[in-house]
Amino acid sequence: MKPEIIPSVSKFTIELLDQRYGKIIHKFVSQSDFEGKDIEKSRALFDFEREKIIPRRFEVWTCLVGLPMPDDLTIRFHQIVRNVRRIIPANTPFFAVQQQNYHWEVFIIKRPAEQVSAEDIRNTPQILHEVFSEQAPFPVVYRGFAITNEGVVMAKGYGQFDDLREKLTRRIPFASSYQSNLGHVSLGRILRPVGRDKFAQLKKAVADSTNDYYGELSVQNIKFVHESQWYMEDQEVISDVQLDVGVFTGT
Repeated sequence: MKPEIIPSVSKFTIELLDQRYGKIIHKFVSQSDFEGKDIEKSRALFDFEREKIIPRRFEVWTCLVGLPMPDDLTIRFHQIVRNVRRIIPANTPFFAVQQQNYHWEVFIIKRPAEQVSAEDIRNTPQILHEVFSEQAPFPVVYRGFAITNEGVVMAKGYGQFDDLREKLTRRIPFASSYQSNLGHVSLGRILRPVGRDKFAQLKKAVADSTNDYYGELSVQNIKFVHESQWYMEDQEVISDVQLDVGVFTGT
């Protein structure tokens, strides 16, 4: 699917996000394999127990869409994971995000190493309610996938969400200073170099997926989540705010 014929997202937004994803992909394709220092950053997020890869426990407070994503998107995202796993050597450590935990992270309140007061955390749901209840529902279109130099496999999302993130930054000054400017869904991590031949195949798979259309997510509600283990392996939904209509549930 070509950018100009996605009716629900402006051509300008698609081109802007293509530039952002392009920087990630350029860094990936400029290499001949995953480099040790990059892979070590990914491996530091996990504990390895025999055949198991276990995400480490970090405390994160975040706003997201998903948990789970719609079934049609989940099926197509999982197919991306299956295709990547077919390419890489069978003995390559690979962490696949549980399908029910697929999500798009809209805005991060607190990352693991950051400090946010308990009072600010308590006040966050009401602020989010005020912001999101004034936000009309909007679409995010998923087209193609990318792999980062640290081995992250992600579905590329396209939507007009920059203004929402800017509004959240103004209303929540204590939030994390590091925010994503993408609409991606993280699907898994490759956790070891794969060799030149397999890496070349991964590059081709990424390039070939550019116009693969996975579907559209209609963002109707956004969740405020306390994550206790990486990749939402352990999490609690604190509140769930319906966009536009002002319906608020949670504490």
